[in-house]
Amino acid sequence: MMRQARSISAAKAAELAELARIVRIDSVRMIQHAGSGNPGSTLSIVDVLVWLYFHEMHINRADCRDADRDRLILSKGQAAPAYYSIFAKLGWLSENELMGFRGFETRLQTHPEYDTIPAIDFTSGSLGMGLSAANGMALAARYKGLNDLRFFCILGDGEQQEGQVWEAAMTAGHYKLSNVINIIDRNVFQGDRSSHDVMELEPLADKWRAFGWDVQAVDGHDFGALADCMAAFEPDKPKLMIANTVKGKGVSFMEGDNLWHTGGPKFDQGYLERALADLGVQHG
Repeated sequence: MMRQARSISAAKAAELAELARIVRIDSVRMIQHAGSGNPGSTLSIVDVLVWLYFHEMHINRADCRDADRDRLILSKGQAAPAYYSIFAKLGWLSENELMGFRGFETRLQTHPEYDTIPAIDFTSGSLGMGLSAANGMALAARYKGLNDLRFFCILGDGEQQEGQVWEAAMTAGHYKLSNVINIIDRNVFQGDRSSHDVMELEPLADKWRAFGWDVQAVDGHDFGALADCMAAFEPDKPKLMIANTVKGKGVSFMEGDNLWHTGGPKFDQGYLERALADLGVQHG
């Protein structure tokens, strides 16, 4: 039987909020130090990732490859700095490695690479592929009788313009992969413009429902709402959580500003200090 969603207390939500703040601090430091990266789309998904790894997902801190673990596929691989920061907090890599992000001789590449860090379940970077991987893992688990495992996939909203996503949506609906939980980081931006301007996605929820999914919308920065959303899903359908988020969440001058989709040379020390001050750090 598939694992049930976990309720959340106010104390636990406060603990997660502090963890999310620390992950955001790590993320902006890593990107600024590397001289490039994706701060906006990293910061928007931090709360969802923290909620999953430190509360909702069944994992084993002592063994990140435990066969009984839930899996997570970060299809929007550009959010890797948050991913790596969380791994460090879980003890799956050294804190000292974080500043090597995007270096030539490092495990912390721009997008997650399978087998570089044992905790990574799937290589991402070619956008739109993650849900297909989650489906394949879920079908393999069904074949093996591993019915309690869950497979979480995080997609960017720009990825909804990829044809492969809709092939995967059809597959999960057809096979009733109820242990696939797809989360869309709906920060309404993609590489260079609003997703509305590039290619309108709405009515997004209705499209997914047409493929046989149970769809819920949620505030992607509210831990209690995320837990309640997870508990509200129908048990026998694949599940889609449309997480309404703010690009650049937590850093005032990045919030809702797609100029910070990437953070290249403009992300200098002055901007870093402003970002860290927003995150409660007075000295970078």
